[in-house]
Amino acid sequence: MANTDVSGTFDFVDVRLARGTAKIPLAEENNYDSITDLRTRLAAINAGYYTAARLDMMTKNDMIYALRQASDAAGIK
Repeated sequence: MANTDVSGTFDFVDVRLARGTAKIPLAEENNYDSITDLRTRLAAINAGYYTAARLDMMTKNDMIYALRQASDAAGIK
């Protein structure tokens, strides 16, 4: 479903940063650049669960949510 989505990149707020500190680029942000990157990262996280058929049924929002759930330990909220 999300394979035809052409919207822009996803914006992050890193809750670990305090007022007056510079934004530190997170490596995980690169996984949100395209649908292909989202699919690749989710398959790398759990290939048994995120099969090609399951990823085809997911919207871009579903993929972002799933990836954010896996990335919460890194401080991404």
